[in-house]
Parts: sequence; C-alpha cells; structure tokens
Amino acid sequence: MKNLCNPAALAVIFAVIVGTFGCSGNREVRKQEQSLRQELFVLRSEIVQFTLDHQRPPDSLSQLVTAGYMKEIPTDPITVNKDKWKVERAGNLFEVHSGSDGIASNGSRYSSW
Repeated sequence: MKNLCNPAALAVIFAVIVGTFGCSGNREVRKQEQSLRQELFVLRSEIVQFTLDHQRPPDSLSQLVTAGYMKEIPTDPITVNKDKWKVERAGNLFEVHSGSDGIASNGSRYSSW
C-alpha cells in the first residue's frame, strides 16, 4: 500500500492515463485529416476530368453530380457537412478546400488545404 502513495508511482500512473487518452484524440484527428486529404484528392481529380471534358471548370460542385462524375458530393470530414466546402473560382480555375477555419495538426488551416 505504501508504494501506491509514492509520488513517483502516482506520476507514472497519471502519465499512463493521460497518454492513453491523449493518443486516442490525436489518432482521431489524424484519421479526420487523412480522410480530408482523400476527399480533396477525389474532388480535385473529378474537377480536372470535368474541365478536360468540357474545356471549362464546373459551375459548382453539384454539377459534378448532375454530370455523372460523382454519385454525391462527399462530406467534409472536418465540418461534417456536404455543403460547407469552400469553393474558389478565378477564370478557368476552380479550387476546393475544407470549409473549416480550424487549425490542423501541422499548424496550417484546413481551409488552406
């Protein structure tokens, strides 16, 4: 019983508990970030294909669905919403980013990905 009250033993137990919960949170964030990268890759690939086929970018993400390039607009894994993608148009350029202004694990904003 005396060993359990030892400050060093308590510190080790506390570190194990915090490490277990802290790692699971980081793992979930990394999973969401990987999913965001994948969804952005798919969206951008379909935008490129549409642009090549029609010699112009789509008018909106929903046009990728109506034109048959995608079955549905994917959910932004960070905002957990299909309608929160940030779309930028400039001439023949059509870019898509996450609609979240949150900070990623690498320190960048999701909206800049």
